Order: sequence, then structure tokens, then C-alpha cells
Amino acid sequence: MTGQAPEAQYQSYNPQQYANAPMGQQIPPAGVQHNQSYDLPPLPPRQSAIMDPADDPSHPVHYTRDPHRLVAYLVPFPRPQVKGAAPDSVPMRFLIYTPPPPPLTAPKEGEKEDKFHKIQRKWQEEVKTAKTSDAKTMSWKGVKGKATRGINTAMSWTTTSNLDFINRLGSTGKDDQHDKHAEDGHHEENETHKTVGLEAMTLVYPPSMNMTPEQLRQEFVNTMMRSKTKAQKDAIIATGLLPVSACIDICATLIWPFGGLLEIDGVWAVASIRGAKTSRSVTKRLTSSSKTGKHDEDQLRLEFVPSPRLETLDKYLGARCHERDPKLFHSPGVPPTETEVLEAIGWAPSQTGGEQKNWEDEQWETVEVKDDIKSTMGKGAREWDKWVKAFEKNPEKALKK
Repeated sequence: MTGQAPEAQYQSYNPQQYANAPMGQQIPPAGVQHNQSYDLPPLPPRQSAIMDPADDPSHPVHYTRDPHRLVAYLVPFPRPQVKGAAPDSVPMRFLIYTPPPPPLTAPKEGEKEDKFHKIQRKWQEEVKTAKTSDAKTMSWKGVKGKATRGINTAMSWTTTSNLDFINRLGSTGKDDQHDKHAEDGHHEENETHKTVGLEAMTLVYPPSMNMTPEQLRQEFVNTMMRSKTKAQKDAIIATGLLPVSACIDICATLIWPFGGLLEIDGVWAVASIRGAKTSRSVTKRLTSSSKTGKHDEDQLRLEFVPSPRLETLDKYLGARCHERDPKLFHSPGVPPTETEVLEAIGWAPSQTGGEQKNWEDEQWETVEVKDDIKSTMGKGAREWDKWVKAFEKNPEKALKK
């Protein structure tokens, strides 16, 4: 400001003058003409009162642990650069992802614990101890921890990314006793009873997929059918290898007392059998409910919700595919972190320890889910790379898989 000392400038400031001014209009201080130059501090930026609807935890995009409603995410595989073929000639397929359930907890006093539940819980506790232990590598605890981590990693690689999703649809309950489609080789009837406690699925996808809900539904059913076929084959192989795995573990006890082969093969067999059973139930409920005229109790409802937030997962999977084969898949740029992926889907750790939060358990659960994202997306990239290379050799044969 020209012609005034700093003291005069402060004395000429009139708060009421600014309070009565129209919004957005700057009023010069007293003694300054409108045609004179003067400096005023910039107005603070206005904060938008409009929130992103997807930030609301009740929005369909947010992951939920409702046993009757599952939220899953359709992440499209990137378009490959196939030699001698246009990118559009490769069918649009997607990876289906939903976060794993929270770690199992011990039953309350007086409650009975299922044997299979106890085995799973004890194994999770062993894995947690092995990953968080600071024991020396050459000590007994260090060697055991390293063996446990290796066995746990090997277990995760026995299943496909789609089979992991299927086995997270929900635990089978007493309704399994009424399932008419057991793995006994008999002809399947048109009617089926649900083997999972689901009533609806919300499938979130990025708008860039450019697919109608009908197309998404059909591809989802096709994915379930392909997963069912592969799981049935894997179940036969894994079950047949159980005696061999047990024999090797017993013979190697003196050299390697930690075993591992039987546990890995057992997890493969159980996951494959459960996956085949669940995928069969889901596809039957989706394809036969309209024909049989069944109502909500036997019908599995699908809801497709587009969301720009899924672009984060799309970019993450594209980066993993590019790491797998840079010549076949273009780089999507700087890949997002696992933290950004969790923020995109609105995931948060489950409340543990009752009303009082257990920060250590929450941190462990978050680390495990981040590792699950890496593992699942890595398996998906490996599977897609393998399929695309098979498509290059024989497109007609690859389209049937």
C-alpha cells in the first residue's frame, strides 16, 4: 500500500466494513481509493460441502462382513499385445476379489468348538507366531518359524485366485445335508438347495469395462463354471496324493521333523472339494432359480454397481501383469499401494477384543490382508499370462478354458 505507514494501515482497518461487504467482494481499507493498488490476503479456499457418496460406509462399494450379503470386486485383466491379433479379439475376463475373513478366535468359556475350526485357528496362531517371532535363524524356534512360513506360502499357491474367492463365499452349514449334488458321480438334478448362507451378492466393477449387467452376469456364471471344473480335477489329484504325501513325511521325520507335504496336500484337497461344491451351488442358484420359480429362499440375487474407485484395483492388477511379462502387458504407470487398494474398497479391520480395541490384533489383520492382496493379484497375473500365451498358440482351445 502506498502513502501510508504500517501503523496507519492497521488503524484504518474496519472489521464492520468487511462484515457488510457482499460475499467475494474485496473492500479497500479506509483512505485508499478504488483505483489505487493495494494488497489484501487471499481469501481462504472454500471447502466443498459435497462428499463423495462412496465415502459413506453404507454405500454398496464398501466391503461388509454381512453373512447374508457379500461385496466382491470385479477387476478386469489388462488387454495383452498378442502377435497377429487385435487386442479386441481377446475376451474380457476379470479377477473376482473379496478380502479374507477375520482371524478365527477361541470360543468363549462354555462354548464348544468345531474340530475343523480349531485346526484352522491353531494353524493361524502358529503362522502369526512364526511371522512375528524374532528368534535367531539357527535356533529351533527360528528353523520352525521358517518352515511354518514356507508351508503357509506353499498352501496359498495350491489354489487359484478364483478358488480363493469361492471359498470365501461363506462356510457351509447344516444345509449341506440336503444337497442333492454330492461328489458321488450321480446325475445332477435341476433343483438345488443353497449350501452358502448368502442371499445377495454386490459385484462392484470399474466403468471402463464397458459391459452391461447382463454381460457381466453371464461372464460371472462362466467363471464359476470354469472354476468348478478345475476344482473337481484338482480334488481328484490332491486326494490321490494324500497317501504319498503322508508316507514321505513319515520317512523324512528324522531329517525334517516339521513335515509339510501332508498339510499342503490336505489344504489343496479340502479347498478343491469345497470350491467345487460351492461353485456348483452358486451356479445352480443363479441359472435355475428363474426356471423353477423359486422365491428368495433359494434365489441368489446379483447386483452390479459401477464405481470409479475400482480403477485403483484395475491399475494394481495391470502393474502385476506388467511385472510378469513387460512385453505382453503395457505398464499402467506408478502402481498403487496395498493401502490405497484397501482405502478404495473401504476395508477396515474387524473389531477385536470386545468394546476395547486391540491395536496389535488390528495391525496384524491389516498386514495379513495386504499380503493377501499381493498373493491373490500375483496369482491372477500368473494365470492370465499363462492363458494369454495359450491363446496365442490356439485361440479356439483357449476360449474353452
